[in-house]
Amino acid sequence: MYNKEEKLAREIADALDDMVALRIYEKFTQKYSEQHLRKILQKVLSVPEKDIRKTRGALFTYLVNQNYGSGHARD
Repeated sequence: MYNKEEKLAREIADALDDMVALRIYEKFTQKYSEQHLRKILQKVLSVPEKDIRKTRGALFTYLVNQNYGSGHARD
Protein backbone atom coordinates (compact mmCIF):
# COMPACT_ATOMS: atom_id res chain seq x y z
CA MET A 1 0.00 0.00 0.00
CA TYR A 2 0.91 3.62 -0.34
CA ASN A 3 1.65 5.98 2.51
CA LYS A 4 -0.25 9.24 2.98
CA GLU A 5 2.22 11.30 0.92
CA GLU A 6 2.19 8.82 -1.97
CA LYS A 7 -1.62 8.75 -1.96
CA LEU A 8 -1.75 12.55 -2.11
CA ALA A 9 0.81 12.64 -4.94
CA ARG A 10 -1.25 10.11 -6.91
CA GLU A 11 -4.41 12.07 -6.25
CA ILE A 12 -2.75 15.25 -7.57
CA ALA A 13 -1.34 13.48 -10.63
CA ASP A 14 -4.72 11.92 -11.37
CA ALA A 15 -6.61 15.21 -10.95
CA LEU A 16 -4.16 16.95 -13.26
CA ASP A 17 -4.09 14.01 -15.71
CA ASP A 18 -0.31 14.03 -15.37
CA MET A 19 0.94 10.66 -14.11
CA VAL A 20 4.23 11.30 -15.92
CA ALA A 21 5.11 13.87 -13.24
CA LEU A 22 4.19 11.61 -10.30
CA ARG A 23 7.74 11.72 -8.85
CA ILE A 24 7.67 15.53 -8.84
CA TYR A 25 4.35 15.52 -7.00
CA GLU A 26 5.76 13.01 -4.49
CA LYS A 27 8.61 15.42 -3.77
CA PHE A 28 6.10 18.23 -3.27
CA THR A 29 4.14 16.12 -0.75
CA GLN A 30 7.34 15.52 1.19
CA LYS A 31 8.21 19.20 1.22
CA TYR A 32 4.86 21.02 1.56
CA SER A 33 1.79 20.61 3.72
CA GLU A 34 -1.23 18.76 2.38
CA GLN A 35 -3.41 21.81 2.98
CA HIS A 36 -1.11 24.03 0.91
CA LEU A 37 -0.97 21.57 -2.00
CA ARG A 38 -4.74 21.03 -1.98
CA LYS A 39 -5.31 24.79 -2.05
CA ILE A 40 -3.08 25.13 -5.13
CA LEU A 41 -4.72 22.09 -6.76
CA GLN A 42 -8.18 23.62 -6.31
CA LYS A 43 -6.94 26.89 -7.79
CA VAL A 44 -5.48 25.11 -10.82
CA LEU A 45 -8.62 23.02 -11.37
CA SER A 46 -10.76 26.17 -11.28
CA VAL A 47 -8.89 27.77 -14.18
CA PRO A 48 -10.72 27.29 -17.51
CA GLU A 49 -8.83 25.10 -19.98
CA LYS A 50 -8.66 27.93 -22.52
CA ASP A 51 -6.74 30.08 -20.03
CA ILE A 52 -3.95 27.54 -19.49
CA ARG A 53 -0.89 28.04 -21.68
CA LYS A 54 0.72 24.62 -21.31
CA THR A 55 -0.87 22.04 -19.03
CA ARG A 56 -2.59 21.99 -15.65
CA GLY A 57 0.40 20.05 -14.33
CA ALA A 58 2.79 22.77 -15.49
CA LEU A 59 0.60 25.45 -13.89
CA PHE A 60 0.46 23.48 -10.63
CA THR A 61 4.25 23.08 -10.56
CA TYR A 62 4.72 26.78 -11.31
CA LEU A 63 2.38 27.86 -8.52
CA VAL A 64 3.96 25.50 -5.98
CA ASN A 65 7.40 26.85 -6.86
CA GLN A 66 6.17 30.46 -6.72
CA ASN A 67 4.83 29.91 -3.21
CA TYR A 68 8.05 28.29 -1.97
CA GLY A 69 8.97 31.06 0.44
CA SER A 70 5.50 31.66 1.82
CA GLY A 71 5.84 29.53 4.95
CA HIS A 72 4.01 26.44 3.75
CA ALA A 73 6.92 24.05 3.95
CA ARG A 74 6.50 21.05 6.20
CA ASP A 75 8.30 20.99 9.53
